[in-house]
Amino acid sequence: MVVLETLVKPLRDADLIVETLFRSLFDASEVNLIPTTRALWEGAAFLRAKTGLKTPDALHAATALHAGCTLFVTNDDDFHRVEDLPIVVLDDLA
Repeated sequence: MVVLETLVKPLRDADLIVETLFRSLFDASEVNLIPTTRALWEGAAFLRAKTGLKTPDALHAATALHAGCTLFVTNDDDFHRVEDLPIVVLDDLA
């Protein structure tokens, strides 16, 4: 899901530089892309029902919780509704 959401804008804008940068980021050894499973989809359904998050956001949050994420970086305040998700909102740092 993160690959899909990240690549949409550079593909729409035909911005090959940003597209290439994102693809390089996904290929970095420090980045761990986690495959979805039925358990993650069910966790996302639970979070969507409990918090009202949109489906992609609920899947991101469920995956982060499942993986034991120590810091979830976002610009979306909606993630504050997810209990036990350690988030930082970039706009709050600016």
